[in-house]
Amino acid sequence: MLRSLSSGVSGVKSHQTLLDVVGDNISNANTTGFKKSTVNFQELMSQTERSATAPGEEKGGINPKQVGLGVSVGSIVVDHSQGNISYNTGSKSDMAIEGDGFFIVDSGSGPVFTRAGNFILDGSGDLVQAGTGFRVQGFQMIDDPLNPGSRIAGSDLVNINIPVGQKLPAKATETVAFRCNLDSRVSTVLPMGLNANDLAISGTIGGTPTRVTFSEGQGPTDFLRVTFTSDDGSAVTASLPLSGINPQSSLPRLGEAQIDLDGDGTSETVRFDDTSGRIEIYSGTDGELLWGTEIGASLNYSLLQVDDGSGGTIPYLAEFNDTPAGNRELVLWGEDGSGGMGRFSVELSVADDGSFEIPSGLQMTVGGRSIDLSATSSSQGVSLAQSGKTIQTFTPRTSSVHSSKFEIFDSQGNSYTLETSWEKVDNNLWRWRAWLPDTPGVALENNTGLVEFSPDGLVKRVMDASGAEASTMTINFAALGASDSTIQLDFTGKALGVGAIDAVTQFGSSSTTKEYFQDGYRMGILKDYSVGADGVIQGVYDNGRTQDLYTVALAVFSNPSGLNKLGSGAYRETANSGSPQILKPGEGGAGNIAGSSLEASNVDLTSEFVNLIKAQRGFQASARVITTSDQILEELMNLKR
Repeated sequence: MLRSLSSGVSGVKSHQTLLDVVGDNISNANTTGFKKSTVNFQELMSQTERSATAPGEEKGGINPKQVGLGVSVGSIVVDHSQGNISYNTGSKSDMAIEGDGFFIVDSGSGPVFTRAGNFILDGSGDLVQAGTGFRVQGFQMIDDPLNPGSRIAGSDLVNINIPVGQKLPAKATETVAFRCNLDSRVSTVLPMGLNANDLAISGTIGGTPTRVTFSEGQGPTDFLRVTFTSDDGSAVTASLPLSGINPQSSLPRLGEAQIDLDGDGTSETVRFDDTSGRIEIYSGTDGELLWGTEIGASLNYSLLQVDDGSGGTIPYLAEFNDTPAGNRELVLWGEDGSGGMGRFSVELSVADDGSFEIPSGLQMTVGGRSIDLSATSSSQGVSLAQSGKTIQTFTPRTSSVHSSKFEIFDSQGNSYTLETSWEKVDNNLWRWRAWLPDTPGVALENNTGLVEFSPDGLVKRVMDASGAEASTMTINFAALGASDSTIQLDFTGKALGVGAIDAVTQFGSSSTTKEYFQDGYRMGILKDYSVGADGVIQGVYDNGRTQDLYTVALAVFSNPSGLNKLGSGAYRETANSGSPQILKPGEGGAGNIAGSSLEASNVDLTSEFVNLIKAQRGFQASARVITTSDQILEELMNLKR
């Protein structure tokens, strides 16, 4: 009798616990981040009245005879499954975890963990949990020492503080990056002589594959050099002298050159046709034509007619050479006044913006005749005059110049307009210039150089005025009270984190400037913030800048059901939960962060009501066992009557 009574009592107690847990679940159906619990029953020990016997030869085995002694609560397990997420709560400080992990909050006596992301900013700018004041913890974002301009998460947990109204100091521009195309189809900016960069032609001469390259010589007796290189690497160079000018074609008349091309002891003749622009090689002196090609289109000269003093004119070929400092050397080729051919030159200074700076009274002597030089009215070209009469004006071809303007900043946050231009000076070669068009009193150093492109249209190398592979200029902002600035001009896409195809290119399409990047800014005031899926809290400043401030930290446990509930949605680790892995969102199994969102309770009311019915019926049935056992005991007591 007493066994059934005890079993009934254990059933009543156990189902009472089930009722308590179900009631707690139901009462927290609308609690942010709440995780429901489930009750698992297990039987108590059984009383063995007869042990089992093994099968024998005469009769089979007998099972044990045992009487159960009731039930107990084996475990109460917290279900950490994902609750529904309410998005767009209207509060930027609300956060929800999509996936595994817990927010880490400082309770004042150590870290605790929660899924409830109903956070607010307190009076000190600390991000705290509403209702408890527990401070939310994360990793502070710091400047990356290996990658200037970017920020990375620190390694120590700190309380997250978002001081709205805090100043962001001004930052001087250090990097300017470009994304544009320079039209490969345009001519050079001025007549630049032989467009020799990468000018090489392959052909078969006398049955031998040969590579023919062209380069400018050193003077009238060595005007054009033609080098023939065979497959075995042996090379022979022919130097063609200047013998005159063809006014009809604006091409030089060149003398012949004799070479032994194949090393057999006999000479071949190299000739240039100043009418067709063809270079040809013949066997012997007047033998058969071995090979020929047209190069006239690569001889980029302008025809200049100089007064001979007797009513006639003398033709000269004019070209400009690009100097390392970005200036232009004006070169005239033609008669030297003594029956021979001469080279006459003068170096012309060029301003930062590419315009000529020609002092008054500048002259050059050409074949014994004086020619005056002056800047054109547009300050972009140069005029040549003889006896007060203009004989030629050279104006840069506008289609061969591409420019871009944008804003940069000094160390005090003052803004300036920086203009950058590119001028085509040769095949696959462009000169870049940078200047401040609205601040002419500020000096710039190393603000010009060259960009060389590969035949595939991508940047091959970038050079400064000294020819070094660099494009770093200095601006004398100290004259205005700020610090001098050193600015890296990036044409390769590295500063933008893109490949060369998305940087400055040279293709046969119109020149365009799609977009650019510069990393300077004026002082700003923190006015807002947002939280990304990666947990990064990004500050928004009134100067249009954003800055990563913190990354929310998440703790992941191997057994989250082993955590100890503290109330208010908080948990503490236990010996069976495992130590927390402190991670950034989205890494190592941690979930992502949903900003302006809250995770709802994972309580399913339908299931809880069913469990409520089960608990009620189990309690009632166990109570009936108690009352029935009591009635039987009463009958037993009445046997003595």
